Amino acid sequence: MAKNTGLGKGLNALFSESTVLKDIKEEEKEVVKNININDIEPNKSQARKTFKEEAISELANSIKNYGILQPIIVENKGDFYRIIAGERRWRAAKKAGLGKIPCIVRDEDEQKNKQRENLNPIEKALGYRELIDNYNLKQQDLADKLGISRPYVTNTLRILNLDERVIKLALDGKLTEGHCKSLVSIDDGDKQYQAALRIIEKNGTVNDTEEMVKSEKKKTRKNKKYEAVCREIEDSFEDFFGTKVKLNAGVRSGKIIIHYSTNDELERILSLIRKEN
Repeated sequence: MAKNTGLGKGLNALFSESTVLKDIKEEEKEVVKNININDIEPNKSQARKTFKEEAISELANSIKNYGILQPIIVENKGDFYRIIAGERRWRAAKKAGLGKIPCIVRDEDEQKNKQRENLNPIEKALGYRELIDNYNLKQQDLADKLGISRPYVTNTLRILNLDERVIKLALDGKLTEGHCKSLVSIDDGDKQYQAALRIIEKNGTVNDTEEMVKSEKKKTRKNKKYEAVCREIEDSFEDFFGTKVKLNAGVRSGKIIIHYSTNDELERILSLIRKEN
């Protein structure tokens, strides 16, 4: 379950009803028509040109078992219907051997649709969470309904685990979905936030972010190893002096801080040092 980001009612007010949920509710009100699959054509001007064959086959198997749970959206072009949203489902339905598929015929401005598909990553994640909670769905159920993969749903929901400051940056449009999915791999909230600021400052790509995350993880592993060595040295000093010892080690130099609480304890420590000399 996503942690409480601290944004609370602010997020609820901003996304009182997610765009994804609104789309589902709007479609529920519209008339669904079964249209011959051969009368439907993809939108050649859409930005997405490639579809992974493995994902299409996976969706085709799901369609064979459960049918198309969410109608695709098309517009009537006279001699044919052009796809507005749902080309993956259309391709998978053809692969599954369906003759007709459920469609909603809608007149929709293409630019508006393009913007709808490029949802803010936080809004999309909140929309998925709201659908799961309100309709009592499992992640696989939601994936089947929307015609996407379950890992995609899982990774999108993980974005809600981001530090609240990073979520705010994403809400402000300063981070993409790819940035968010990479940053969530950094466990420490402060380091996550600092990495996000560096991405924004350098106008970093998703690949840059992934490299930054790898570097941060290596640094964390190195720091943990370094801390373990320091702790072992501190334990040795504490066993010898019988009091708390702090080691502040640098690359070539540092400090050893020996704590004492009374003058008698200080005298005891000094006597131990003199004996060793």
